[in-house]
Amino acid sequence: MHLLLAAVLLLSLLGEKVQSGARNSEMASILHRPIRAISYPSNSNMGIFVAIAVPLEDPVNSVSLSYFFEASYGLPDNSSYYLLPAGIERSRRKRGIDRATVYALLQSRLQSSAGFPGHECLLRSICEASEYPLEHNGLLGDVFRVVFTPSSSRPEDHLPDGIVEAELKGRNATCQDYHAGCPIGLFDLIGVLQ
Repeated sequence: MHLLLAAVLLLSLLGEKVQSGARNSEMASILHRPIRAISYPSNSNMGIFVAIAVPLEDPVNSVSLSYFFEASYGLPDNSSYYLLPAGIERSRRKRGIDRATVYALLQSRLQSSAGFPGHECLLRSICEASEYPLEHNGLLGDVFRVVFTPSSSRPEDHLPDGIVEAELKGRNATCQDYHAGCPIGLFDLIGVLQ
């Protein structure tokens, strides 16, 4: 079936080539596929409703306590809603979070709120995360693994000094080198590493 459609399309295009140039350009404009957008009927809405019900113990009646969340969104009825106003395209830029930004934030937080040396405590945390894998601790363990294991993602430029070395020392179980520079590790604040 697909082969038949392809053959018919090819023959029609070859037939168009023989005819005048104006007709050929018309066919080219017809076959051009612009970027498509979905538009919905006027006053269309889409919503999400999430509810949880917890049964309560009552020997006589069936009673439950329920919590719900509802959100309703108006859908666009015109494809021009997808276009940004003039001038905004140029001012937008990609806002990505990279590892160096996260590390700078952690260093400043450790320094300002806890009074610890930020860089040394970051190195100790990276070393301990590499020494004690957290991959079997659910979502939070996966987040810690991604943040504190630089080799878990593509190599990045502009990382603070000693980051890769701290991960390698953790793999070799030699994190004691960082205990003098940082009195307490990030994982000591959360729980006990064994």
